[in-house]
Amino acid sequence: MRDTARVVVIGGGVVGVSTLYHLTQKGWSDVVLVERKELTSGSTWHAAGLLPLFNMSYSVGQIHKYSVALYKRLAEETGEDIGLRQVGNIRLATTRDRMDEYHQYAGVAQTIGVHVDFLTPEEVQDLWPLCVTDRLVGAIRHPDDGYIQPAELTQALARQARAG
Repeated sequence: MRDTARVVVIGGGVVGVSTLYHLTQKGWSDVVLVERKELTSGSTWHAAGLLPLFNMSYSVGQIHKYSVALYKRLAEETGEDIGLRQVGNIRLATTRDRMDEYHQYAGVAQTIGVHVDFLTPEEVQDLWPLCVTDRLVGAIRHPDDGYIQPAELTQALARQARAG
């Protein structure tokens, strides 16, 4: 076992392995990851893996956008199904205030290149026939929202980090 490294990452969950992956992508090779059991044995194995692009913060929105692009690229690089499913997301507004919030959010989304659709109650009904729309003012939809399998993602990041 090695006793020195430029960087020691502690924890083999998705965050630790992602850190290692990004370091190796930047050309760092003197890095090591330490995990007390096995990869994903902590909270990663039961994480929901949701990928919501909705965020009122420009900075956090950029991170979400980057993450979705990374997951697509990682699936292509590895040729593996890492469980990325972009199924979309609809956020309902039953008040004018909530709809105003969605319009404010859409301005943030537009500045970072995140696509948002505004929907009428009728369009929501067409997309989601079981939705009760009688009190609905409107909605927004993110076609790129979805989910990922955190354990498969972590393993793919680890394989790519090892290759680096």
